[in-house]
Amino acid sequence: MNHFKPIIFSLAVGVALLTGVTSLMPESVYSSAWWSCLWIIVLGVLVYSLFRSRLVRNIPVFLLHLSFALMISGGFLTAYTSHRGTLHLTPGILTSGYVDAAGKSHDFPASVSLISFSPEYYQGMSVPKDFRSEVAVESGDTMHISMNHIGRLGNYRFYQTSFDNVGGTILTVSHDPYGIATVYSGFLLFAVAGAWMICRRFGRKGNHAAFAMAVMLTCATAEAGAVPAISASMADSLSLRQVMYNGRAVPFNTVATRLTFKLTGRGEVAGLSPEAFTASLMMYRDEWCAVPFIKIKSDALRSALGISGKYASVNSLYRDGVYLPGEIYQGGNGRLDRDIVSLDEKMALLIDLWKGELFKPLPDYSPEVRSDMAVRLEVSYNRLMPPRVLFICSIILSISAIIAAVSRRRIILWPLILTAAFAGGIFFVWHWYVAGSFPLASTGDMMEFLGLCALVIASYAGYRKYPELLIALVLLCASFLLLVAWISAKDPVMSPVMPVLASPWLSIHVSLVMVAYAILGFTLPCSILALALSKYRRQLTALSLSLLGPGTWLLGMGIITGAMWANVSWGRYWAWDPKETWALVTLMLYAIPLHRSTGLRYRPKAVCIYLILIFSSIIMTYYGVNYLPSIHAYK
Repeated sequence: MNHFKPIIFSLAVGVALLTGVTSLMPESVYSSAWWSCLWIIVLGVLVYSLFRSRLVRNIPVFLLHLSFALMISGGFLTAYTSHRGTLHLTPGILTSGYVDAAGKSHDFPASVSLISFSPEYYQGMSVPKDFRSEVAVESGDTMHISMNHIGRLGNYRFYQTSFDNVGGTILTVSHDPYGIATVYSGFLLFAVAGAWMICRRFGRKGNHAAFAMAVMLTCATAEAGAVPAISASMADSLSLRQVMYNGRAVPFNTVATRLTFKLTGRGEVAGLSPEAFTASLMMYRDEWCAVPFIKIKSDALRSALGISGKYASVNSLYRDGVYLPGEIYQGGNGRLDRDIVSLDEKMALLIDLWKGELFKPLPDYSPEVRSDMAVRLEVSYNRLMPPRVLFICSIILSISAIIAAVSRRRIILWPLILTAAFAGGIFFVWHWYVAGSFPLASTGDMMEFLGLCALVIASYAGYRKYPELLIALVLLCASFLLLVAWISAKDPVMSPVMPVLASPWLSIHVSLVMVAYAILGFTLPCSILALALSKYRRQLTALSLSLLGPGTWLLGMGIITGAMWANVSWGRYWAWDPKETWALVTLMLYAIPLHRSTGLRYRPKAVCIYLILIFSSIIMTYYGVNYLPSIHAYK
């Protein structure tokens, strides 16, 4: 395998440099002959090394590298043997072919016709939840196609893509029997071989605790003045009333809490609870229009609107019937325009509330009604605000660890950290139960999950008696993540989930990637401390290297599940999108030290410097590519 290492490194660096170029000219690189030749060289060297080296004797390692060969081969089969195009169906008209991107027509085995197309809406709302097409096949069969459900006709796959304004549907057609089968075989082999390697490594003596850790990770106030408000007793009685919001039954407290935080940035307004504030807004609209309760964070926007304080009233945003922010908006992506869009979102929520479209009352006889226990659990969760509790616990533990490091006194903190992590796990399951879906859909949810992972890592580091300064750094990272989660909870996402995101693959994909980032990110403080504390350098370097295996495998599994989700939703498992490309770059870079022939693992100082430098690839993957055109930017 010695010949393969320079090629891996060169390819990773090359892909990273080309990402920015291909965001503007994708076909100029990823569809070029030289790019295909580069991957042919990689495939050839990989296959040659597999059978010429001693990897055959190490079955899981051999199978893992064989999975890469299958994935690359499947990619070539897809690129050169597959067909893809668009099919526009109108009701009652038979069609037997589709049109590709070049405008060329292709036939498939049987004629099809559209029986019906219908959008499915969130109950009580005008926001689409899914788009469904019922297609009749000439043989008498019927295909049911929706955003996350594929229709199949022989080796042809049909994906719901769009629709027209006359009852027709637009489907993506894909014919790729060989590429998908080969790539998915590689996916399966990667999953099995990687799990085999990790279990074998952490099953050895002295590594049981590390294996247990990996398992744990996987699994200014507005003044209301004399504005009328409802009584506290009436507000309390409303909190448990169930309403239909974003397609599910929730207590009124959930809508009120989110709306109050979204509009004001606070948990209460002039002493009014969220329920009292929201109900008062509904009942006394005209009076509240004169009260400054809409928080505007931007100094520039407040100055442009002529508003002195941090809060604006609805009336102050209009002049002679003209909406002032709309007059300022330039239609660009500048800071002021983004602030105006944020303000528009708040105004849209208010308008929906006053029009009665933000939520709908749920009759007691409705089949959607939830049990009293479920409702009370959700209200309790909203009032407790777990990210705040976890942040307070984490920052206290961080200070304790810093004191222990500075005073050079060993304080046994890991049981307390593990208790906080266990509580965070309970909160996570609690959130999962009340939300009715895996809670990783928003930035705040992901930050809370990463903070929980950091707490688990800190408890493991304390149990293994690693330096207190390392534990303090990890706890500070957890505190920062949980602080972001707490802040995000004060600015909740109130729009319904997009149809394409309503897939179980999303939860699996995001959770695997987030855990991988947490594990790989942990190597950063380890490496920094290893360089600063020569006494612990070998110990900390060994810890970093032991985490690279699980981290890279989980990242690979995250990329694979993301590819499978994309194949179900969009009809292609890989598109050289900046987000997925940089995830691949990160995987390659973190895989380099795992190979003994690179020599990095035998040079503690060199591997620490390397791990510090390549952490930038995680930053680029998570944040940087958001500024490039990407299908991951759901708008």
